[in-house]
Amino acid sequence: MPVIPDTYTTLSAMITPALFMTANGSLIISTSNRMSRVVDRIRQLNLEADELCRGASGLDFLDDRLEHVTVQLSRMMTRSDLIRLALTLLYLAMAMYVGTSLTMALDALVGGYFVAVPTTLAIVGVSLMLAACVQLTREARVALRNNRLEILFYQKLRNQRGCPPASTKQTPSG
Repeated sequence: MPVIPDTYTTLSAMITPALFMTANGSLIISTSNRMSRVVDRIRQLNLEADELCRGASGLDFLDDRLEHVTVQLSRMMTRSDLIRLALTLLYLAMAMYVGTSLTMALDALVGGYFVAVPTTLAIVGVSLMLAACVQLTREARVALRNNRLEILFYQKLRNQRGCPPASTKQTPSG
């Protein structure tokens, strides 16, 4: 069996944090996109609230609509906070993975004095990534709950107008 130099063993070991960095980077990108959508929705709701307060819209049930927008904004702030926390955790996890890789290289250079450090950093990184995923799950639940409340609100408005209920039959797409 051929003997593998320590350099190759170290470089091979440094690939594992790179895989974690790739997964973490994907989560950072998708979470940043979620944040952008929340920011866009907050801006839209603020404009809607301003129009309702000025009486600039020709809509009915202004008080109900303004209350609904206020509740929506509150939920958007909750979503924003959860996403901000998730992004913070993801960036810290990325730092841990980079630190894992770096300390593996340093450990190889100095002859094994940092043996526990790379493993500890990797464990911390994975833990931070797990915590971020929990926050993103919480944010997704708030988002879906918000969608349900919005549907119910507009159903209530249609009922107050005496409109027939919308059909619940699904139409084929295409």
